[in-house]
Formats: sequence, structure tokens, C-alpha cells
Amino acid sequence: MISRRAFNIFSFLVLSLVLFQNSAFSDAKFKIMDMEPISLDVKNIIIKDLYSISFQDPFVEHRMRRSPSDGLIGWTRTILRPVGSDGVATFSILEASASLSSIASDFKFLDLFKNKQTTKITIKLLGKLEIEKQGNNQTGYLDIFASSNKTAPESASISQLENIWDKSLNIAIGKFDEEFREQIQSLSQFLK
Repeated sequence: MISRRAFNIFSFLVLSLVLFQNSAFSDAKFKIMDMEPISLDVKNIIIKDLYSISFQDPFVEHRMRRSPSDGLIGWTRTILRPVGSDGVATFSILEASASLSSIASDFKFLDLFKNKQTTKITIKLLGKLEIEKQGNNQTGYLDIFASSNKTAPESASISQLENIWDKSLNIAIGKFDEEFREQIQSLSQFLK
């Protein structure tokens, strides 16, 4: 028979494990370091950031801790792996924007007592992968687009807004990764 003390300790450990697992997955469903790399049958991968930040409203990527361009560059370096003996894959970032917009609503007296969602951040990612193998004159390309929208309450502090921006960027990169993995199957001759 199990003692009461051992039962309480065991119950506490099981509950802690359940809470730990839920908290690990509740904030970020996509973790770039947990993703399986994609091996391309090319010798080199070139990354080109062709998106230029506008530094004007409503765009805010210049205010973010980690810009969407930096996120896509990090994704490319982490996920895409050159394992071939010839050929070049060029990943071009065509758009990596983040914009803020106000959510309009009719004002009511009870709104004074609510923490309404008043701001929406939209992140758009557009990338192009071009693969060229000189040995057998094979070429292929993919256009990948992903976006993410997230709202913020009117009472959000700067650090809370930054956390919302980071989560939104993480969601957009996760969608980009999912779309890329789906589309790359059409270029299976370049996969190893």
C-alpha cells in the first residue's frame, strides 16, 4: 500500500509536469529550433534581403526588437541546408513588413470600464526560393507568402506590445515554414 506522503508527492509531480507541458506549448506553437532541417541538393545557399524598410507609419518593423527580415534570415539559416556538390539556391526576401492599425468601434459608456482591443499588428512575409543546378541545367522556384494578425489592448505597455509583436512574428514564421514545406514537395528533384 502506498503511503499518504508518497501519494501527495507523486500527485504534485504529475500536476507540475502537466502544467509545465501546457505552459511550454501555449505561448509559442512554432519553435524554429525544433523543426526538421530541409536538405537541398545544392552547394551554396545565398540569402538576399530585398525588402527596404519604409520608416513611415503605419509600418513598425524598425521599432521591433527583431524585424521580420531578421526572422526570415534566421529561419533560412536554421532550416535550409546545402548538401549537394553543385548548384545554388537563392532565397530572396521580397516583403517582411509589420504594420499597426487602429480598430475602430463605436464608443459606449461601458467602454470606460473595459480593456478593449484597439490596435492590430499585421506581419506579412513574402519570399522567393530560386534553385539552379549547372550540371544538368535544372531550375526551379517557389514563391511563399504568409501573414499574421494579432490585436493588442488599449492599456498595453511598451513591453507588452513588444511581446505581442514577437508572438505575431513567430506565428507568421510558423505559417511561412508550413507553406514552404508544402510547396517544396513540388521541387522534390532538389531535395536530398
